[in-house]
Amino acid sequence: MTPAGVDFLEPLIRVAAATLCALMAAQFARQQPWRFAHLAGLLFCVGIASYVLICSPRLAQALGAACGPLMLLAALTPAFFWWFAVSMFRDEPQWRPHYAIPLVLLLALFVLRQATGEPLRTIGALGHQVTVATLLLHVLSLAVRDFRQDLMDARRRFRLAVAIVIPATGLVIATVETWALFRPLPSWIGLLQASAVLALAVPFALWLTAIRPDLMAQAAAPSPRPETLTPAETIELARLRAAIAAGVCLEADLSLGTLADRLKVPEHRLRRLINKGLGYRNFAAFVNDHRVSQAKRILADPDNSRQQIVAVAFELGYASLAPFNRAFRQLTGMTPSEYRAQALTRVGETGKV
Repeated sequence: MTPAGVDFLEPLIRVAAATLCALMAAQFARQQPWRFAHLAGLLFCVGIASYVLICSPRLAQALGAACGPLMLLAALTPAFFWWFAVSMFRDEPQWRPHYAIPLVLLLALFVLRQATGEPLRTIGALGHQVTVATLLLHVLSLAVRDFRQDLMDARRRFRLAVAIVIPATGLVIATVETWALFRPLPSWIGLLQASAVLALAVPFALWLTAIRPDLMAQAAAPSPRPETLTPAETIELARLRAAIAAGVCLEADLSLGTLADRLKVPEHRLRRLINKGLGYRNFAAFVNDHRVSQAKRILADPDNSRQQIVAVAFELGYASLAPFNRAFRQLTGMTPSEYRAQALTRVGETGKV
């Protein structure tokens, strides 16, 4: 393609990609009830829209004074994407204070990139690319590490389709931008970058803006029935409940695969049983819920008042104290020691266990 063709086509593709990102941001904004994942998704889409616009010199010039705030949003976009991935894959329903660390770091590097001295600008730009690569690699590890334990089919597909493709694309863009710090890039690189963003935005936008089936149903059609288990799955669910009652969740190194082997059920059916039959979104939450429930009974028993917390953790199948404390705090809002103190105090006051 001739340079004139590139100059004509690139801004059009960038505007199209930014428009789709703005549409997706609006979809996140209208979700109810409002959650951290929605805020992260909204900021990520706005940041991507900002990035594709300010990367074009012609569009940046046309934006005028708005270019400054858009540059800042674009610089912070990797942190927004990291928030979105963490909220999705870790089932984090709310903001955590340490989530601000990458945001503050990217903000500091952005300030360096605006400095007057060339060495400071180079340090800021290189630091930005290293931070971006680190965040994207972490998202990639999140997508892959817990893939088998994810019980939600839609989210498993999301991990593969988005959480791997987006970091991979982001790493390529970061590499190209790092190269551009030292050597000029050919004009077609900008067109390729804009096209890649648009290619990712189209399926993501289609996924977020899918037409609700009930809006298109004919008047005489029955309302959709909620998904139910088959008779065979009901029998398998009863076997799963029996295994839970027998303490299978307290076994060390329990995995979805070992539990499937124990019950003689394929993994894909076991995922459906735990998700649709018991309501859990991932295998770790399923195991931790039953372990913490047992921990609460142990810690509230006066006969176990002298038992060390670490011994309780080992008894429940944890390999160390740290994951037990983390799971217990997440489900109860307090540490095991705090819970034991409150429970035994009530026993002392009422005389009842």
